[in-house]
Amino acid sequence: MKPARRELLSICVLLGVAFWGFVGWYCWDSSENRDFEFGYFGDFNRVGHALVRIPGVTVTRNWANEDITLEEFGYGITTIGGQPLDLSFGESDPMRDMSGQKLTRALTARIQQESQSKGPQQ
Repeated sequence: MKPARRELLSICVLLGVAFWGFVGWYCWDSSENRDFEFGYFGDFNRVGHALVRIPGVTVTRNWANEDITLEEFGYGITTIGGQPLDLSFGESDPMRDMSGQKLTRALTARIQQESQSKGPQQ
């Protein structure tokens, strides 16, 4: 076999392995939520973990619109005062790109804003 053909065959095999490796990873990663803060459910888990760490906030439910990518998702929460709130995160929500203390501060601010706009529990 000529060296040029051997190199071409090697490249084709490498591209095939990379393609099928990606397909396999995507199928495994998106088939169920494994609680990772990366991958298909990464944004969802990062936000959920941050909500749980906020004192006085209890997560009561969650939802996600699963498609080729994880589209919108949200959480139902109860504040320390017992007020129920629904928080939704669309595809372009900047909080989906945050992590750590920055995410916690942004979530706390959104919860306070939602609580004030909703008014006291009746």
